[in-house]
Amino acid sequence: MATTGTYSAEYLAESRTTVLNTFYAIPIPLEIISTVFRLWVKARPSSQGHLAFDDYLMIWATMVAVAECIAGLVYGAPNGLGRHIQAVSAEDRQSFLMGDYIFSHFYDVAIASVKLSVLALYYRIFAAYKFRIIIIITAVVVVSWLLAMEILLGLGCRPVQGWWDATVAATATCVDKVAFTYSTNITNLLTDIWIFLMPIPIILGLQASRDKKIGLCFLFSVGLGTCAISAARLSVVFTVGTEDITWGEVPLGILSAWEPCGGILCANLPLVYRAMVRGISQIRSTMKSSRSRTRTRDISVRPNSPYHAWTPLDNSNSSNKCSISKITISRGAGESTEVDAIGLAGIKVERDFKQEIHHE
Repeated sequence: MATTGTYSAEYLAESRTTVLNTFYAIPIPLEIISTVFRLWVKARPSSQGHLAFDDYLMIWATMVAVAECIAGLVYGAPNGLGRHIQAVSAEDRQSFLMGDYIFSHFYDVAIASVKLSVLALYYRIFAAYKFRIIIIITAVVVVSWLLAMEILLGLGCRPVQGWWDATVAATATCVDKVAFTYSTNITNLLTDIWIFLMPIPIILGLQASRDKKIGLCFLFSVGLGTCAISAARLSVVFTVGTEDITWGEVPLGILSAWEPCGGILCANLPLVYRAMVRGISQIRSTMKSSRSRTRTRDISVRPNSPYHAWTPLDNSNSSNKCSISKITISRGAGESTEVDAIGLAGIKVERDFKQEIHHE
């Protein structure tokens, strides 16, 4: 705690850097794997092996989202994000604010690119003329939003160094950073809700069963989960105006990295879910067949088996002149065990099995 203008060593030593770096790093493989899986699905012969415009937009969105996370890792914790401002030097604070400015550009471009990729997918799979007009209008709104955000970031401070340089900020003319961030998040949240709800009326009008309609509605509206991240981000926007910005802005930074990631995962899902379902079904079928073969080939006597009282067959005594030519033991329809004598010292066990292969 602060006392008489000084801060305790415990207070200054507090750190969120481990959590921060972890949540900046995790989205990178998720975004890359998700998009690569999408491209692999599209490259299969059954998909005619070519990419569409929405795929290229998703590739671009993934690249920008990964760059955003890298910017957070490079400019965040190494320059004081995750520690109290009192423990951060003036130089590190300036580097952090410059990185935050770069991070904001990546964020805007990433989420706008994801939206445009989703709209391009809608345009490709929904052929209704009026709906395509709505898609084009929505795409124009998204592009206009992106241009407005980039212009405000570029001209929001005059000179632009006022965003991060304290010596310049004292004389620079800048927009209200908190109000600017709130407007960014509110408009972003509204467009998210609109885009992910757009196809619902079209799906409900399809000539299909109710279960299929519900499944398609869920599949295309699963992106509403991203809106939860946007709403959570909106609840912590005020931290950009706090004095202890390097400490208070950690939740905002994490949510800003995860919002494009959530959008990418949700946007890729409609294109990869069939391959995922088939893959899971094949794995389950393979495991089931493997267990079935193991049980069939296992001739050991289990403790609880009804056959544990079988009489031992022992021909090792040469004084025993009786030989067993064949014993047949039935264990159910279609399965039997035959035991033939081999001289006086051994037996041969021969079993017949009926194998059924089911293709799912």
